[in-house]
Amino acid sequence: MDIPETLKKQFDALTIDKHPKSICISNYKGGVGKTTITTLLGYYLANKGNRVLLFDIDPQCSLSLAVGFEPAKVDKTDFTIYHLVTPNKWHNIKKVKFQEYIDDVPDKFAPKTLKIIKGAFNVDELDIEITKAIVENDRTADMLFGYCRNMLNSFKDFDYILVDCPPNKMYLTQAMLRACSYFLTVTIPDKISVYGMPRLLRWVREIPKNEKPRMLGVVLNAVNRAGGNEFGTINQQTAITDLLKAVSKDLDVNEKAIIGEHPIIARIPRLDVVSRFLSQGSEKIAWFDLKKSASEQRSVSEIMMTFVSRIEKRISEYAKI
Repeated sequence: MDIPETLKKQFDALTIDKHPKSICISNYKGGVGKTTITTLLGYYLANKGNRVLLFDIDPQCSLSLAVGFEPAKVDKTDFTIYHLVTPNKWHNIKKVKFQEYIDDVPDKFAPKTLKIIKGAFNVDELDIEITKAIVENDRTADMLFGYCRNMLNSFKDFDYILVDCPPNKMYLTQAMLRACSYFLTVTIPDKISVYGMPRLLRWVREIPKNEKPRMLGVVLNAVNRAGGNEFGTINQQTAITDLLKAVSKDLDVNEKAIIGEHPIIARIPRLDVVSRFLSQGSEKIAWFDLKKSASEQRSVSEIMMTFVSRIEKRISEYAKI
């Protein structure tokens, strides 16, 4: 992609502010529940009255499906993440009508303040286009990163932006991670899933300081509460100990001040009701069942409300630094 110098200067003159409450949900390991956490977090933040915008950048479109879109209808439109971030948009940012890409969530029980930028099954092809553009002119990488920052910042009428990332280091994942103010990482507390955590943290650490997102914490997903122990089985607790050691090595000074000795921000139990909630399409009856508790343990709703409160507190504390 050949970029005229005058066009490059115009692009550089645009704002590079970040959306103040944009959060990237990521992990280098797949199958750990990033979409589960993004969906639950979106519902509960919106249920508190926040305007929440979900971004689905995974080519599997799991987030779009989780909030009720039918597979055949996910990307049968020109208003998906694919069309929003194609290389020909980067230097025409002033002409992009970002609001046109916002969709209502199909689930009729979802909070009305929850919206989404739909995914597209051809996002993997988009990364090929992005890679080709950057190979032709490496300065276009900065344009992609700047475009994504400006794109998220254009949705200032939303209180929160949540980005569900695929388990890879494709350029779009890199761009959205750099564009967000914060990131959450999700893992299942087992040795295989925890093993990938240091790779993600090293990757984030290599991002330039002025673009690096701040860590909000680690979410443990699918914690096995068998035997009544809310903190998981012995094997899971061993994996968590290894995880804490890995995380503590990569926190910067500000993150240590906010997160301290408590990087685990939430523990989401392995429960059938969560799976039902995700799979119920446009009528999530299980949304109400998440409030039910068993064996005197906390319900998913109680856990999520605590999770939301901790996110609010940590963002507030970071803003004071």
